[in-house]
Amino acid sequence: MVGGRVRRRDLVALLGGSICGWPLRAASQQPERLRRIGLLSGGNRATNADRVDVLKGRLDELGWRDGSTVRFDERYADGDAALIPGLAAALAVARPDVLITTGINETRSLKAATRDIPIVFLQVGDPVAAGLVDSIARPGGNVTGLSQGPQLLDGRRLGLLVDLLGRPGRVGFIANPGNAGSESKWAEAIAAARNLGVGLERIDVSRSEDIDRAFASLAGADGAIVTFDFLLYSRRSDIAAAAARHRLPTIYEIRNHVIDGGLISYGPDLRDNYRRGADYVDRILRGAKAAELPVDQNAKFELVINLMTAKALGLTVPLSILVRADEVIE
Repeated sequence: MVGGRVRRRDLVALLGGSICGWPLRAASQQPERLRRIGLLSGGNRATNADRVDVLKGRLDELGWRDGSTVRFDERYADGDAALIPGLAAALAVARPDVLITTGINETRSLKAATRDIPIVFLQVGDPVAAGLVDSIARPGGNVTGLSQGPQLLDGRRLGLLVDLLGRPGRVGFIANPGNAGSESKWAEAIAAARNLGVGLERIDVSRSEDIDRAFASLAGADGAIVTFDFLLYSRRSDIAAAAARHRLPTIYEIRNHVIDGGLISYGPDLRDNYRRGADYVDRILRGAKAAELPVDQNAKFELVINLMTAKALGLTVPLSILVRADEVIE
């Protein structure tokens, strides 16, 4: 510059430097790609809301905000297991960055639909026995997640019924045969019943219309176990009402059954599963391989008792059970 004037060569150099810098600055200001998370559940959005909110809340803490840094694609079978394979195939075609599943049926269907998209399951009993992973320590393939077992939980539930009722002679075992985990649970419950000297009778429920029939068929029984299944879970208020109508003390896997009028539950805290599952999703979105993430086995279980329901059934809950309870509804 001479006397306030810019020489032509200086102006060209100045403009050239500015123009060359534009693409670099523009590129640095580009927002990061919105990552996509697929979620497949055999239940419905309403019955999964509390746990999915926990999952999204934890992801938000880790920097993955729904609608801002990630986008969710949620698919629900509404308790109809026959819909799961089709939903899984459609979700895999959408090519999300990571897939989240709930139970065995959903995980198997997604594993069949994709061999490369990482899959994180949140509530599977024994993933090795189910053929989902090679081992707990090294899952292999594209699947890992949160396991509830093998914990012999149905045996413990039957033991709780024995403690609650004395020594029941006949107990019903209510399950959905369409649930892939029902057979292993039945085998476990049969072994426990044999050791406890309890007669166990299996009642299958595959439609909501079968619920009252199932409880009516147990007339004269001492108690019942209701296994976890998305159909049964979504109809938990109807199940609690049927159990009350037929005056049948019933134990469940998930606390929400007891919140909605059931008598007693013992099982994993699924809210904790979904929170820890978010950590797995975070690690995968940041580059970790599902094959190298060991399956995390549940260590947190909760016992919940509804004293109002016990009173309506004419039951006195022993102090030995009350002092072990994590939550008592009065």
